[in-house]
Amino acid sequence: MAKSKARKPVNQNVAYLFLIPWLVGFIFFVAYPFFNTIYLAFHQVSKDVYGWNYTWIGFENYITAFFRNTDVNPLIISFISMEIAYVPMILVISLILAILLNTNIKFRAGFRLIFFFPVVVMSGPVMTQLRSSNTLQLMDISDLLIFRMIDNISPFFSEMLITIFDNFTLILWFTGIPIVLFLNGLQKINSQLYEAAQIDGANSWQILWKIMLPNLKSTALVVGIYTVVQIAIFEVNPIYNYMITTISSNYTNGLGYAAAVVLIYSAIVLILVAIIFLVLRDNEKLNYEESLKEKQLRQVQKVNKLQLKRIRDNETPKEWFDRVFKKRQVKEVAHDEESTKENR
Repeated sequence: MAKSKARKPVNQNVAYLFLIPWLVGFIFFVAYPFFNTIYLAFHQVSKDVYGWNYTWIGFENYITAFFRNTDVNPLIISFISMEIAYVPMILVISLILAILLNTNIKFRAGFRLIFFFPVVVMSGPVMTQLRSSNTLQLMDISDLLIFRMIDNISPFFSEMLITIFDNFTLILWFTGIPIVLFLNGLQKINSQLYEAAQIDGANSWQILWKIMLPNLKSTALVVGIYTVVQIAIFEVNPIYNYMITTISSNYTNGLGYAAAVVLIYSAIVLILVAIIFLVLRDNEKLNYEESLKEKQLRQVQKVNKLQLKRIRDNETPKEWFDRVFKKRQVKEVAHDEESTKENR
């Protein structure tokens, strides 16, 4: 027999060649702008005929943003209210639509296209024009009796409801990508879990709470973080427009102040992402290997139950009698052995 040729060891340095384009892009388009923004936020930046001038002023830009400028604090509150109102609604609506679109209905592919098509067609400027023309409003609820009751109890909650109903079309537009993510998560759930639950007598509501939602928790975390960031960089966001206006209108003298506002805004977004992570993270198991073994064991047990159910449905009365009788004999023998050991 001819000896097989030994494989040449792969040079690990070759992998770094593939990472070079990404590293170059990260350094010049992410790392450098990030640290440069931090640097600018602590300086008074101005431009003259000789070039850019940087004067160290410490936290003056932050003090101006929080205490001297009357626009920043209301815009921050408006942005936080927008996130609190939009993110739960987008999560719930996209989950419901994903569950409906995952069922065996006619024209399922067409319905999926309908829900995702606005994401492709409607860009940020288009949505800005629709919002300025008041075409995103679902209905006016300010005159309803129940809304007046809510307004008397909690003005903040009533303001959130008005925001939701005034921008319901915008919320549906935000659900395009989350629906795709939830569909992906639903299709990864093992179908044997549904079969085992149905054998145990679980109804659709129990399957939703005991199987679907626990398995979709990691997907919900991704959707929540994605939604927070997507709203933060969207053009209809008031503080986002304020930052762009500040940079463009006062480019030669306001870069330091604009950098400070950007860092404040980024810190708020990171705090919201951290809250989403704490709320939607999976706390059941921290050890991945142990949790994986337990899940596999549970799946094997459910498959065994399913196979036993099928055997019972197809067996004859004689086979049933033999199986039950042998099972009793095995139990009696085991009981006798245990009693004998105890007597000894």
